[in-house]
Amino acid sequence: MAASAETSIEVLDLALRPGSSLAAMRKAEQLLIARREGPPDVPAAVALALRCATGGAPVPTPIRRTAGSIADAVEHHGAGFPLGAEPAYHDRHHQAEAALAMGWLAGMALRLGLLTPDEAALAVAAMAAHDLHHDGLVHAERGLLERRSADAATAIAAAEGLGADDSATLRRIVMATTWPWADDEAPDLAGRLAREADLFGSGLPVLGPRLGRLLARELAMADQAAPGAVATHAARVALLQLMPPASEPAEWLGLDRIRALQLRAYRAVARRLGLPEASADAAATALDAMAPGEAAALLAAAGMDA
Repeated sequence: MAASAETSIEVLDLALRPGSSLAAMRKAEQLLIARREGPPDVPAAVALALRCATGGAPVPTPIRRTAGSIADAVEHHGAGFPLGAEPAYHDRHHQAEAALAMGWLAGMALRLGLLTPDEAALAVAAMAAHDLHHDGLVHAERGLLERRSADAATAIAAAEGLGADDSATLRRIVMATTWPWADDEAPDLAGRLAREADLFGSGLPVLGPRLGRLLARELAMADQAAPGAVATHAARVALLQLMPPASEPAEWLGLDRIRALQLRAYRAVARRLGLPEASADAAATALDAMAPGEAAALLAAAGMDA
């Protein structure tokens, strides 16, 4: 089931209602999971993200054409892998999800008066491009994949008539997603939103663990040592604790609350198990030693899915 424009914009409407930010995040997660039941359809995801980001305001032709052409390039790149060889995590589904997440984040920033419609639309275009040329491999040179994607995106932008300043902004937003993060590479709100959009799905309680398992599969295909480590409870808790404080748009959407809920559930498990240290880290260590079903049941009882 593809996400509809109405239900996607409902994420923003829910987030602006008092006390409904967790409901907004649940709605967002439901939509992202539902999209994974069908084809990624990156062009449709980007078109929907633009509508969410701009509130339906007209998008200048060069930005609109750039976003559409980048979406087409992402589809072409993903479809170019042999059957079953597209990266398990950094695939078209991830890029569609990241674009939608940016649509929600930039749309909230627009509603808060922090971005203009043009800036919000450009952020969506950049997010669609952030893993454009990802090959599923781990490279020793930091930022290599992001630079490849940024180069391809700016070449597309030039062909679509995007101005030099906007093209530089597009590149800067893509490069802000370079992992591991460096503070000086995300000097503005758009860069912070790009990082939040990149890990948006990974921070969700149901979709996040699924994505961890997909990343483990991708790393195994790349012959990385101990690839399953990224799919453990210990890795999940570390990721949730690593994420910086939410930007103002992300806070309105409930990104910080959904992460706090998960860490609270882990701490509740630690107390339930009577561990000497009632911390999320201690609970994660204990859960990793259990059968997966038993661990999932404990977390559910602690409110992970609440």
